[in-house]
Amino acid sequence: MSDDQDSPTRVGIGLIGRDGRYLIRQRRPGQIMAGVWEFPGGKCEPGESPEEATSRECLEEVGIGVVVGPLRVKIEHRYPHGRVELSYYDCWTVDPTAEPEIGSGFLWVAAVDLLGYTFPGANEPVLASLAAEGR
Repeated sequence: MSDDQDSPTRVGIGLIGRDGRYLIRQRRPGQIMAGVWEFPGGKCEPGESPEEATSRECLEEVGIGVVVGPLRVKIEHRYPHGRVELSYYDCWTVDPTAEPEIGSGFLWVAAVDLLGYTFPGANEPVLASLAAEGR
């Protein structure tokens, strides 16, 4: 039987797409992996599913309501600071013209350009998939 330290941290991640572009931002100083780029998302609260965490985190971080679509991929990865289980969902904005809140740091980046940004290592298969679809 495994203990809590062996259990991965569950994270829901929103791949918010529009017209071949996705919302990303650079992690802020003081955060784990500061300076790398990320999709919106975050840790599941107790009793919360990855889908629910994705919806909540997109609203909190980006200031946009999203429809959480199908699970694209689930990736388990070990970083120096711990193990994570990342659930990536294809998402779209409830309002098709919604823009990220000013100050959120999020910007739209073409899928084909995503490989030019430095993301945490676990994101590599997702980035490659999105970039290939964008070509």
